[in-house]
Amino acid sequence: MTVMLKKFFWPVLVALIATIALGGCEDAIVPTTTTTSTSTSSSSSMTSTSFSTTTSTIITPAGLTFVSQNVAYTGTYTGNIYASLALNSHNQPRMSYYSRFFQTLQYTYGTINSWTTEVVDGISDTGQYSSMAIDSSGKARISYYIPRVSGLGYAAQTGIASWTATIIDQPTGIDVGYFSSLAIDTNGYLHIAYYDWTNKQLKYTTNKSGSWVATVIDGPNKGKYCSIAMDSNNYAHIAYYDEPNGYLLYATNKLGSWSKENIDVHSPVGQTTSIVVDTSNMVHISYYDSLLGDLKYAYGSLGMWTVRQVDLTGDVGAQSSIDLDSNGEPHISYYDATNGYLKYAYRTDGMTWTTAVVDNSGNVGQDTSLKIDSNNKAHIAYYNGTSYLLKYSVQQ
Repeated sequence: MTVMLKKFFWPVLVALIATIALGGCEDAIVPTTTTTSTSTSSSSSMTSTSFSTTTSTIITPAGLTFVSQNVAYTGTYTGNIYASLALNSHNQPRMSYYSRFFQTLQYTYGTINSWTTEVVDGISDTGQYSSMAIDSSGKARISYYIPRVSGLGYAAQTGIASWTATIIDQPTGIDVGYFSSLAIDTNGYLHIAYYDWTNKQLKYTTNKSGSWVATVIDGPNKGKYCSIAMDSNNYAHIAYYDEPNGYLLYATNKLGSWSKENIDVHSPVGQTTSIVVDTSNMVHISYYDSLLGDLKYAYGSLGMWTVRQVDLTGDVGAQSSIDLDSNGEPHISYYDATNGYLKYAYRTDGMTWTTAVVDNSGNVGQDTSLKIDSNNKAHIAYYNGTSYLLKYSVQQ
């Protein structure tokens, strides 16, 4: 079995090694650097490169219909585009991604056959590991990694084609911001989980005090592939990977201080995690079992977990994304590495999983990001690796 880590590419950055003596979680107020940019909207891919925007339709064996379309050109360079999808209150998709052509953070919104692309952070070598959410006013909020400064970035949408970009964690000589994952709580405060590559630690930062405060949650060699979600009481829940042991780990501050535990120890498991919390504050996690090449799913709460295999056919489950429908049932998009397909798994009765191919038009399905709308329809952003394009699929 080929471990799916080879499908993730990041720049090799030289950093001054620093040692942090952990005596529990450490808080630090983070100085920020802010820039304001106004970008020009475009209905094209923002390059002269043309590509097909013809839609394709797949009807699954269970009768679901998905329509897919290429959205934006990302550049003929090997690597991830780190797509992240969110829906506004009208169920309209918004997508952030990394343009390997420009090496910048981009944002696309619209619908099938009508897309507009904006530059979010236009300084070169910016925008990897993007994670996006929409706030209560309908504005996009994006966290991301900035290789040129080895720091964690945050961008706030201030209007049409207008963004404010901020460096929110940039310790001297430390390389931080990998695997960034952003969530917004019910009060509108932001919470970001991310990885410190130099010290090999899971970090968490929030602006709920009025300024950004960063905390070391776990380490060493723990924190890659992290994903964060907030519950109805505004506590944070983070899924992440224990690299030395190959375990799926979980951390939460719902008891006040940070609690951490293993969820799945059938090593190696826990790569490319995705997490969501339901209305009863139960946690749902999708992740990849690289030992067996399977998609797995865990649900429960601190101290009580149930683990299930979802898809065992071929090498499947990497780069998954999970969301819940209005009935609390999980839906997962993920990559089928055996065939190069985008796949989708869902449950409707609390027990039985149904899996289906959503797009099979070339090597597609990496960097997947899924949201379920208010009508329980799936929206998926993902990478078309054959044609180097951001792609979007929506359930009809």
